[in-house]
Amino acid sequence: MGRYVIRRLLQAIPVLLGTTFLIFAIVYALPGDPLQALAGEKRVDPVFAAALREQFHLNDPLIVRYGYYLRDIVSGNFGTTFRGLPVSTIFEGKFQVTFKLAFTALVFEAIIGIGLGLWAALRRGRWEDKAVLAVTLLMVSIPTLVSGFVLQLVLGVKLKQSTGIAFFPVAGVQDGFRSYVLPGFVLAMISIAYLTRLTRTSLMETLRADYVRTAIAKGMPRRRVLGRHALRNSLIPLVTYLGADLGTLMGGAVITETIFNLPGIGQQLFQSVYLRENSVVVGIVTVLVLIYIVANLVVDLLYAVLDPRIRYE
Repeated sequence: MGRYVIRRLLQAIPVLLGTTFLIFAIVYALPGDPLQALAGEKRVDPVFAAALREQFHLNDPLIVRYGYYLRDIVSGNFGTTFRGLPVSTIFEGKFQVTFKLAFTALVFEAIIGIGLGLWAALRRGRWEDKAVLAVTLLMVSIPTLVSGFVLQLVLGVKLKQSTGIAFFPVAGVQDGFRSYVLPGFVLAMISIAYLTRLTRTSLMETLRADYVRTAIAKGMPRRRVLGRHALRNSLIPLVTYLGADLGTLMGGAVITETIFNLPGIGQQLFQSVYLRENSVVVGIVTVLVLIYIVANLVVDLLYAVLDPRIRYE
């Protein structure tokens, strides 16, 4: 197991290098002068611009600038912005907001998605199964931008007007955990639909397996067959999807954070791209890639827990 973890970590190094270099190249290849974006409509002083270009190595080739960036990353420094602010200072608190939002969405996704998929698989062909398929199709078809504004209006504004109680805050993080409930559900809606269908398909295939039929034929209680054999063996693709989706939820929270005015990393990423703060954009993507790699490593290690036949050599 230890050798497997070390090997996977070593395999993650070229993935990290390739991803960060690609993002680094794309960000710095964007048209326009980032120094001019710093000044807005005003003219940038040539002497000041030349000093900044020298400080941030903007006159060097791309590969040289990337080398400087890697050197800073190894030393634990994500660099500074053109305004002189450390990138790590900008990260403070923002990743915490996005992680809480993504974790809330992941909980909704796991509970509702697996629950609905299990319910639909056990009622295959009935009206309940068809209703679940119709609802999940509707959830996939509605963009996050639309579902976010609609639920914000109905559950956040109209419900408060009719009952006088603010069950779901519509903006900000002043109300603690309740501030993440509604945006977390909005962020998870599409993933819930996909996970529901994946659970339904995986469980239906497992229920048709020979060992499940044998267990039922021997008189084993149906609940034990479902819990110990069918559901456990169906969890591997579900855990794989959930682990990969954690990185997707954290990286795709831009729209949700904007709708609900959450000061997270998604909103910061959008602002940094708009303001051409290249060091912030690359730093955010680097951390998201690291989270994605760690999540996939944890998923791979869970395989042996779910299926003892899997061994890591």
